[in-house]
Amino acid sequence: MCRECLFLRWERQKRWHPLDRFGINQCQVCWEWMDKTELKTCTLENCFQVGVEENWKESSKVSKLLNILEQILQSGSDEKCIIFSQWPSFLDLLEISMKRRNIVFQRIDDNLSEDKRDRVLKDFSLYRTKDKQDLLICLRTEAGYDLSAASNIFLMDPWWNPPAEEKILMRIIRSRKDGTVVRRFIVKDTVEERMQQLQSRKQQMSVEVVPVEKDRSARIEDLKMIFR
Repeated sequence: MCRECLFLRWERQKRWHPLDRFGINQCQVCWEWMDKTELKTCTLENCFQVGVEENWKESSKVSKLLNILEQILQSGSDEKCIIFSQWPSFLDLLEISMKRRNIVFQRIDDNLSEDKRDRVLKDFSLYRTKDKQDLLICLRTEAGYDLSAASNIFLMDPWWNPPAEEKILMRIIRSRKDGTVVRRFIVKDTVEERMQQLQSRKQQMSVEVVPVEKDRSARIEDLKMIFR
């Protein structure tokens, strides 16, 4: 809740409730009584609770990714890496771990202006080996950019729309002469495995002529499979 709006609401409540005059106010969500000193605030730029950088611990997926990135960096090659995720919040957390390991990177997402995106992509394509940097991209903002400089692609989560994901990959792979290594991260026994199964089903249906009723039924089954 916006801090200013909350304080304004409390200020109005002082007129009709005596406890409000002593700094005792009601939570505007659960309506429990609370003291102002119990409030915790965070900046609008931070979608997590205060202290996330100090308390964040790498998941096995993130640790595996960073270990591979460090191996590539230490090899002394001029390989360039792009990390895709459809979740900006995941990239926020990934940034914390990359900074801890002193891995240089740039990022593209919905918050970046068109001019800044072009500048980031130009830097990524032209940097020298000693200035090596990785590129974090929110999959939804890829929007047809030239990513042919990437020799390593990391897909950190399965996407609901596999054709869009495949389109991005094929455009990068076809534009490179030296080949591209694509690594997909799927955590065992999680919803990600079921998402991958769903992707396979969707790709199979895309090459078949499917009646409307069967298509509608398949969508319901897809949701059941994801949330089982």
